[in-house]
Amino acid sequence: MKKLYGVLIAVVVMFLSGCATPIHMSPTKETQALETTKSSVLLMSLTMKNDFHPSYQPSPIVVNVERGDANQRADRLNFLFDQDGTEESKTENHYLVRMSLPPGKYVVRGITAQSGIFPFHGMCYTPLNYDIEVKPNSIVYLGHVDAAVVERKDGELRAGPVIPLIDQAATGFSGGTWTVDVADRFDQDMGDFRKVFPVLEKADVQDEVLPAWDKKKATDWWQAH
Repeated sequence: MKKLYGVLIAVVVMFLSGCATPIHMSPTKETQALETTKSSVLLMSLTMKNDFHPSYQPSPIVVNVERGDANQRADRLNFLFDQDGTEESKTENHYLVRMSLPPGKYVVRGITAQSGIFPFHGMCYTPLNYDIEVKPNSIVYLGHVDAAVVERKDGELRAGPVIPLIDQAATGFSGGTWTVDVADRFDQDMGDFRKVFPVLEKADVQDEVLPAWDKKKATDWWQAH
């Protein structure tokens, strides 16, 4: 069963990201020097929780990012979550996201996550759809994203696919929807980032928080996909 579900996760991630290129988050705890001449760094804190079916808290797998028109695999980037800066509990999970990207225009498309307690395992997807421009030689804080699954009303985007029926219903992802709040917690978050990642202790970080989440835009994207 575990092997079958692992295959399912891989299939769903590839489907959502169009066979994206996997990338490890950077910096890590072990990073000794931060080089930004070729790639800048985006920092973001993330809280994910399931208020609809609290027994199934979502654990993110990747942040889906697209470059330009995303016409080829190299333009679709999957930033893999790791244990650096990860705090998980029975009520919510908290993460420190680090994405190293060359200068240019991108779309932070969304977050693919999963949750499972035997015998049910579910997949969910948080559509963010943020257009961003990565500036050269910079380290930028994008803010704190709080994403929660709540009960869905007719017409609202689903927190996850309908299939497989029993698993997606049990975890609450097919019957749930997303609420997403973005906040500027620069001082608190940068304290956490600098504590976990020593290479950031003396780094000059710009505070450029993402705008409020546009649920209509996310719903339009969800309906088209």
